[in-house]
Amino acid sequence: MVVEMDDATKEQVIELFSGIVNDVTVHLFLEEINCLYCNDTKDMVEQLAELSDRINIVEHKGSIDSDDAKEMGIERHPAIVLHGKEKYNVKFYGIPAGHEFGALVGSIIDVSTGTAPLPLDVIEDIISIDKPINIKVFVTPQCPYCPEMTRLAHQASILNPMISSEMIESLEFQEMTAKYGVFGVPKTIINETTIIDGLSPVEMFVEKLFESIDN
Repeated sequence: MVVEMDDATKEQVIELFSGIVNDVTVHLFLEEINCLYCNDTKDMVEQLAELSDRINIVEHKGSIDSDDAKEMGIERHPAIVLHGKEKYNVKFYGIPAGHEFGALVGSIIDVSTGTAPLPLDVIEDIISIDKPINIKVFVTPQCPYCPEMTRLAHQASILNPMISSEMIESLEFQEMTAKYGVFGVPKTIINETTIIDGLSPVEMFVEKLFESIDN
């Protein structure tokens, strides 16, 4: 898969990146063998970093048993972890290509601000969560509804350090897709028990977060 941005896309991303507030570090976890999209993911991230001097790349090569991978909870390759002023639990597993490219760009901006463009009551509800939550959002590059769900999960992680969020590219990780019974995307799994099929309204998403704590 060759990842190339045309001039119009570059101009649009540059304009969006003008909203970056704090520097963003993109931690890129790659493996040299048995990783079909590692090189393409690296190329994509490098092209984005060229569009803003506020984006820095830290490349990590090796197994998921490395100290850095363990520290950031990396379980598969390729993986992207976004850190801003704080170290957020925002992860992309697999190449965020196609429509998911927008989720990566948007999440970089969100991480840089350290907040989320959500209603105040929603932000307050997410911040109030005091138990660990893990959110997995299964996506495909062709899915037009997936980026919004990915970004919403990542925004929850940015708002509350108790929440970790993962975009998982379904086509790259077939074992996980089968394990979680993913037959359509987006499919969101919260704390292994609570499921959201399709794109969820923000209010329903928050309800599901609290529901996952009670399960």
